[in-house]
Amino acid sequence: MLSVVIPCYNESLNLPHIVEEFSKCIGDRNDVEVLIVNNGSKDNSKEVLQGILKNDRKKFFKVVEVKENKGYGYGILSGLKEAKGEVMGWTHADLQTDPSDVITAYNKYLELNDPRVFIKGKRKQRKFHAAFFSWGMEILASFILGSYLDDINAQPKIFSREFYNKHLSKNAPHDFSLDLYAHYWAKRFGRIVDFPVFVSERKFGEAKGGGSVRTKVKLIARTFNYIFAFKQKLISDKFH
Repeated sequence: MLSVVIPCYNESLNLPHIVEEFSKCIGDRNDVEVLIVNNGSKDNSKEVLQGILKNDRKKFFKVVEVKENKGYGYGILSGLKEAKGEVMGWTHADLQTDPSDVITAYNKYLELNDPRVFIKGKRKQRKFHAAFFSWGMEILASFILGSYLDDINAQPKIFSREFYNKHLSKNAPHDFSLDLYAHYWAKRFGRIVDFPVFVSERKFGEAKGGGSVRTKVKLIARTFNYIFAFKQKLISDKFH
């Protein structure tokens, strides 16, 4: 069974579309659960979710309420903690990639039949400035950590419960660095297999990970600070 987490912060406009699109791509399958994390939202997300999930046909959806927003990573980890599946993962609420990509990733995981494999998207058709910022982060992170990390923030990410228990259930960062942290350990845990996902414009709600160049610069600066701190911890752990 797959448990996929969708962290949502102030996504009331997007929530009906998230539920509709995931319902379509899951169809009659009974091996998928979708955990929508209401990550400390300050809009009417809670009421919207209560309204659209009344139908019994939506029984594969589960809402995880987080009272206070403590970060993107914290929302994902809160959802993973409630997950029932032996296969786990997360994707974004912005619907900039097709929800069916989650099912594609899960099918690929089942086909490979390897609990040490980590499936992730590789983004296509991105705008130049977005791809450029990502590329810069990847190059510096790869150099500092001594491991090539490609398209770190791409979604979805699918992995085994074994990987979660070993690397994500404790000590994982609570902010946007979670993707970097997971990617780094995935390479050491086993192997990463990616597949193409195509990026479109966000239609509803506002970007949380940095829509403007200024916000992206701040996000990357915080990520670089984490990279250096993470490197120091890796060095410290090596000698203890």
